[in-house]
Amino acid sequence: MKSMLAFLFCAAVAFAADPHPLYNQSGNENLDIYGTPLIEHQAIQQALDADLGPGYVVVRLKVVPKDKLRLSPDDFTLLSRKDGQRCPALSPTQIAGSGALVVKAASDQPGGDGTRTNGPVWSGVTASKGKGGDSALVAKLTEKILPDKEVSSTTEGLLYFAVDGKVKVKDLTLLYKGPGGRLVMDFK
Repeated sequence: MKSMLAFLFCAAVAFAADPHPLYNQSGNENLDIYGTPLIEHQAIQQALDADLGPGYVVVRLKVVPKDKLRLSPDDFTLLSRKDGQRCPALSPTQIAGSGALVVKAASDQPGGDGTRTNGPVWSGVTASKGKGGDSALVAKLTEKILPDKEVSSTTEGLLYFAVDGKVKVKDLTLLYKGPGGRLVMDFK
């Protein structure tokens, strides 16, 4: 009986010391982050109260700093482990502003033999929604984005990422590299 109790105690201690974070969260001595990716069009539309259109993943993020630190959407990158896509968080004006860039896949570009490329082709600066962009959508995105400021308490907001093709939540990883260190958060 004593050996069984000793075994259970050792197993409990070993399990409690497991350093692997749970899915959808990550942390270190400076901050903890919790996230939920939204990949379905309807879920994104409900979170924003607006239509973002296809080709985006939105991550609902909660950041809990353990001390005062500078927080910025620029600190985050979304990675698809399925096809290697990496996308930094986009600002609202990059999505719906008058200076939004449009990226077209090389296979969508016109041309004959010898004119095709293997990478994306930047088509230049264009308005994404009518002349001057969609100011109502920019306002909604700005209202809900993770703030770019110094924080010392729990902060929540959305991050916007452009993705090419269909992705699954289980294939996504959020990378944080900022004043709080480096963190990797896998989604499930």
